[in-house]
Amino acid sequence: MTCPDGPHPGLRGPLPGEDLLWKATLMRLVAPDDTRVVALTEALAPYAWRTLTPEAVSRRALAAVDPHRIHGAPGIARQDERITVLSDFLAECPWRSLTAAGLSRRLVSVLDAWRQESQWLEIRLHWTQDGV
Repeated sequence: MTCPDGPHPGLRGPLPGEDLLWKATLMRLVAPDDTRVVALTEALAPYAWRTLTPEAVSRRALAAVDPHRIHGAPGIARQDERITVLSDFLAECPWRSLTAAGLSRRLVSVLDAWRQESQWLEIRLHWTQDGV
């Protein structure tokens, strides 16, 4: 996904496989006081998060907003596809120039956009199976 603050090159429509990238450019940011944004901001604050890799920031983000338990400890499974979604977004966004709150807001928004896209894909799959 591309950073919602950055301009999309040329304002053209999406190319094949670029649907999520295009939608991220038009993505609506969640409210700054969203509980997930607050939780993620608090999770990032004690760390020098700008020095972390995109994957490490993605893992920390997921642990803060959607904690799972792996063998009794909080964490995110290595194969969690959301890590790639967030890491790809961070690769396209100048995230190190954002505040912790600004980054948190964008990461939560990306997760919401990805979740909505996944739900639509599932609905379309069911329609296809039902012959609609």
